[in-house]
Amino acid sequence: MILNKNQFWFISLCSILFIMGCTNEVEQIYQIQTKKSFQNVVQDSEFAITENNFRIINRLHIGNAIQERGNTDFPRNEILLFCNLTLAEEMLRVAPAYINYCPYKITITDSNDFVTVGTRLIPSKTSNPKMDEISKNINKILHSMIEYAASEDPFILEQN
Repeated sequence: MILNKNQFWFISLCSILFIMGCTNEVEQIYQIQTKKSFQNVVQDSEFAITENNFRIINRLHIGNAIQERGNTDFPRNEILLFCNLTLAEEMLRVAPAYINYCPYKITITDSNDFVTVGTRLIPSKTSNPKMDEISKNINKILHSMIEYAASEDPFILEQN
């Protein structure tokens, strides 16, 4: 099949936009693998959340729910949902559409060899400098929570 000039540029542009979209999503996920036990990672995540003045608002036991449906070999997966109303208010005053990033979450996934703990970061390279600054602050806190949950060192939690 031979493409004309317009078709070539259209396909090229669509491909670039697709690749940029995929790259952006990958950059929004921050995760670390650890040899710690699943339960210790859950407990350390809970501790990091509360120590950073967030409130845990829900827990989703995804792995257990799938196991209860009959797939007993499915790995444990937890999602901890949490919020800080002061940070949420600050963020939403600047960019109301960012409600889609609330609540924040930490995911914990078990495997045979390691546990993965991760979170979804907030975009911090936008056309809104004020929101970028807020996002960088929140992302710094989220990074520290994940690093603490994955670490064997109980003293690494950075207070903000």
